[in-house]
Amino acid sequence: MKKLNLIIIVVVLLVLFLIVWALKANQKDVQSNIYHKDLNSAATVQVDTVKTSEFTESVCYLGTFSPQREVTISSQTLGKVIKVGVEEGSHVVAGALIVQLDIDVLKAQLNSAKASYDNASITLKRLEEAKDGVTQVQIDNARTQLLSAKYQLDLLKKQISMGTIKAPFSGIITLKNFDLGAVVSPGTPIVELTDISRLKLEINIPEKDLFRFIKGQKVAIATDVYPGVTFEGRTLFISSKADASHNYAIKILIQNSTKNPLKAGMYGRAFFDETMSESSISIPRSALIGSTKKPQVFVVENRVAHLRDIQIGMSNDTHIQILRGLKENEIVVKGGIVNLSDGVKVRIAQ
Repeated sequence: MKKLNLIIIVVVLLVLFLIVWALKANQKDVQSNIYHKDLNSAATVQVDTVKTSEFTESVCYLGTFSPQREVTISSQTLGKVIKVGVEEGSHVVAGALIVQLDIDVLKAQLNSAKASYDNASITLKRLEEAKDGVTQVQIDNARTQLLSAKYQLDLLKKQISMGTIKAPFSGIITLKNFDLGAVVSPGTPIVELTDISRLKLEINIPEKDLFRFIKGQKVAIATDVYPGVTFEGRTLFISSKADASHNYAIKILIQNSTKNPLKAGMYGRAFFDETMSESSISIPRSALIGSTKKPQVFVVENRVAHLRDIQIGMSNDTHIQILRGLKENEIVVKGGIVNLSDGVKVRIAQ
């Protein structure tokens, strides 16, 4: 029995040895074939020439749209609301009625004040025309009473005018704080009126970019709400003082569009397209291999592909700027890169 077990163990070990030997032999054959192919077979590739190009870099600043004008309209007198001229979201023109307060009591007081004024005026005139029995003190008192009556008359007229609250400019009612029959007091906010016929894009820029902005200059504006649509604005305000982060406040005025209307609170971008003053060499995007941290490219010399490290800059839809590692008119591989490694012979596809 022991002899039989020994024979089985020997047979198993022998089979395992043969399997391992066969696998190693096959691996050597595969590596030998690959090596033979890399050295003696030419990989077919597509190439392009390193050439000069101009690149446009878009500098962008994110900001928020705010209304050109926005006010909170408050009551300046005590009164009961007897007429409502607006609702939230309604558009009003300058001078339109917002709210009418009850002014009947004030009108009655005005009539009484008119009568007092007329009497004071008549009294003063009679005293001034009298020839005898009138002292200067009486005339002075009459003049004081007339002035007091006029002041009271003017005050009531002003209070009555305050009972009719109108829109100071055209805009949209964005907030309404009253209803019919409500009693409002002086200082009570009535409505919030917002004018978005023109908007201000408010951005903050670092001090190194301050040179890009000049008051009155045209600025291109974009927003994610309307992809592909560009608005035109003008620089309205440039802060003369930086904040704690050394950023400067910039306000850009933009005419609102009826076709693509903007709203206050939306995000917007002010951007500048800058073309490099000097031409730079470039390669097709398809020629780049590796990562942006370690970019590489295959350069063809004497029909052999050589892997080379490069430094890249800006890019566009088709080409990448080369800062270092290539020269103009060198040939780079842009197609067939999958089959390449450093030192492999290549055949250029026509």
